[in-house]
Amino acid sequence: MNLEFQEPSGRVALVTGAAAGIGLAIAQELAAAGFITVMAGRSPNVLEAATSLAAKAKAPVSGHICDVAHEAQITDLMQLVDERFGRCDVLVNNAGIHPKKNGGKVMVEETTTEQWNDVLAINLTAPFLFSRAVLPMMRRHGWGRIINIGSRGGRTASPAASSHYAASKAGMIGFTRILALEGAAIGVTANYVAPGPIVTGMTAMSTPEVRATLAKSVPLGRYGEPSEISSVVSFLASEGSSFMTGSIIDVNGGSFMP
Repeated sequence: MNLEFQEPSGRVALVTGAAAGIGLAIAQELAAAGFITVMAGRSPNVLEAATSLAAKAKAPVSGHICDVAHEAQITDLMQLVDERFGRCDVLVNNAGIHPKKNGGKVMVEETTTEQWNDVLAINLTAPFLFSRAVLPMMRRHGWGRIINIGSRGGRTASPAASSHYAASKAGMIGFTRILALEGAAIGVTANYVAPGPIVTGMTAMSTPEVRATLAKSVPLGRYGEPSEISSVVSFLASEGSSFMTGSIIDVNGGSFMP
């Protein structure tokens, strides 16, 4: 069941994959900044997370169960947002998966077509579907921010990244640039945030050996925290980022310096 809240008067932000990790940190940051925050996730945990955040947020918060692998669920959620608010000003495409094999990467030869399609459906097709649905709402108000959460694995070859994950995150870069070009005329910016190793449930799926190797590859010598990504997203969602679009922001502790 979705949470109930009063009709909003300010800007609305939608965050996918918001039940935990980077997505939850982003929702917390945007709610603290005063955005009416819509948290989407495929786990019922998103409802509990939204309830907890709503108790201390400056603006209304709602949680919604949405499996972004299914277009119909995305369509239903975006229709609900449009009907309830009449707007969605900030879209954060954060939901993503990276299947592992024995705590490590899946080699190309071992990757099934089904697994490939599952990863691209969630990591790349879902951001397209959400963006396509949100652009008309942003057009109405002549203002919008689309923020795509990618990966260092989409920027350069990473020994920990499987082919399906790297391909989806690299594809998101091209998609972000086209969004930036097409959105400019209607006041919509689109940017890509590329985290390095971050302490999340996804990285916890890796073996201790893999995590230790990744940490050693970071000049700052550690994994990042979700809050170190959410602070960048908060800036991109603000008026202060109004002249940034089509940008790639690397937040990786120096592990990739293009």
